[in-house]
Amino acid sequence: MKKKRIYAILEIKERELLAKTLFAIEMAKSGHSVVIGKKSSLYRYQKYFQSGIFYFKGMGKKNVEPMQEIKKNGHKIVGFDEEGLVVNQVSGIADRVNKNCLNMVDFFFTVGAKQQKNTLKVYPDFKKKIYEIGNPRFDLLKKKNNKFYRNEIQALKKKYGKFVFFATNFTMLNNYFFSSNQIMKKPSVKNNLHIFERDLENQKRIKKKLLYFFNYFPKKYPNINIVIKPHPVERKDYWIKLLKKIKCKNLMLADQKFNTNSYLLASEFNVGSNCHTSLESYLCEKPTINIRANKKDNIQISKLIRTVSGKEVLHMKELEKIISDWFNKNKKFRNELSKREKSILYHNVKNIKQESSFFFEKIISTINIQPKIKKDKYSNFFYLKFFSYLRKIKNLYYSFRSTKDELDFFQAKFPGLKLDEFRFYVKEFSNVLNYDFKKLSVKEIYPGCFCLEKL
Repeated sequence: MKKKRIYAILEIKERELLAKTLFAIEMAKSGHSVVIGKKSSLYRYQKYFQSGIFYFKGMGKKNVEPMQEIKKNGHKIVGFDEEGLVVNQVSGIADRVNKNCLNMVDFFFTVGAKQQKNTLKVYPDFKKKIYEIGNPRFDLLKKKNNKFYRNEIQALKKKYGKFVFFATNFTMLNNYFFSSNQIMKKPSVKNNLHIFERDLENQKRIKKKLLYFFNYFPKKYPNINIVIKPHPVERKDYWIKLLKKIKCKNLMLADQKFNTNSYLLASEFNVGSNCHTSLESYLCEKPTINIRANKKDNIQISKLIRTVSGKEVLHMKELEKIISDWFNKNKKFRNELSKREKSILYHNVKNIKQESSFFFEKIISTINIQPKIKKDKYSNFFYLKFFSYLRKIKNLYYSFRSTKDELDFFQAKFPGLKLDEFRFYVKEFSNVLNYDFKKLSVKEIYPGCFCLEKL
């Protein structure tokens, strides 16, 4: 008998799908039934779903209405803040973690003790609801799991040779959908304008430094390859135009068909700026360099990112020397943490030694579901075809109503997911985990909603 049905929401495919797939396998092995799907797909069919637990990836105001609808249809809800590791200032928590959402969820999960502590400063009355479990994304990079990327790593090394990986993070300055001025005028920004202003200023400083660096370094060191991968919400055409202007064969834009984690693992080391990739580099035992916007610390500078970075640089000439020494003088460095630095890491991230799914399952086992729907409604071959046909009509309608930029943006966030692709990932992870894939059932129960459970 299956324990509980869990609905894992996806919004940005590249960043979330693989982590949630690994999470789903671990939960299925424990006897749970897990349904993964794009947010809009899960919302659309939740009224037909077997009563279960919706796992939200955000707790902002925009989630209030869908949560109300989901609870009305008999489901329980848990949630976390996908950006809670870095965007974790007490002054901004009320906007990111809405009180109405907290009232509706059974539990709110934090990535670590620091986020839990900060959240409780804002919501002390919700102490019994707030628990730390980590983030599934960090489980992917652990040595026992990252063999999943072995084929992509080999392909990247063949394509780029030895290279330095730059993951850019200009989410305000080069946002695909909004200008920085539009972002600043958003109602959700109003209460924490000083934080966003500082973040924008930091991004401007980093961009200026990188442009200076990219305009001279590749020409000076033609034997050193650099690969740039913009954040998923950035405009790629900006970087395409820039690289055409610079005209250096050893300065390249990352091929989007490869995963960011594969680039981290295939590279010599990673260069970022107050970015998650520094932590991910550390977890997969790859060195990382953190570029500082300025010398002075402020609320936007992550102590954790600084802790796990092997090197920090303020000036681009420092970066030049480190990279040149690595390639030309074999002077290499590592991200070696002291006892104190490790304590900072463990305080910020719960799932360093244990999978996040372990903590998740332990907590949700206390949730009592009184099923309003005991079995999925209208879930068979005929209805799957019928709902798929309706979805095509709706998508066609929305495509006429949307601008090209809107369509391109949504395509970049979630370019689609098919059953064969999801089954392939499940099979690959099963091989890495030494688990018999034949013991798992993988099926599409509604369009874009994929169910994974143990046979």
